[in-house]
Amino acid sequence: MIAVEIIMYVAAALCITLGILQVKEKGPLINNAWIYANKEERRTMDKKPYYRQSGIVFLLIGIQLIMDGLFCGTKNYIFLIVEYVLLVLVVVYAVVSAIRIDKKKKNNIK
Repeated sequence: MIAVEIIMYVAAALCITLGILQVKEKGPLINNAWIYANKEERRTMDKKPYYRQSGIVFLLIGIQLIMDGLFCGTKNYIFLIVEYVLLVLVVVYAVVSAIRIDKKKKNNIK
């Protein structure tokens, strides 16, 4: 079980580090909008909201992995409950922020 905890904490550290870098707009943009955009769209794209979205998602996933590691170590179900709540928050945030970014992008085009 200790190996699983270590893996969870290492993955959490990686996600949190990546999340901080994304929020600071450093490093590669890890976002579907950027990955699927063609060269012309990438050239004109405002990357700031996508960096922010990716950063927040990675930070929440990092916290989720910490909760999972704590659950593995303690078997205290409160950590599992918090993890599931965070999972719902990640999904809701990703969907809502994608809709808001798309809506803002369409308003700027008009």
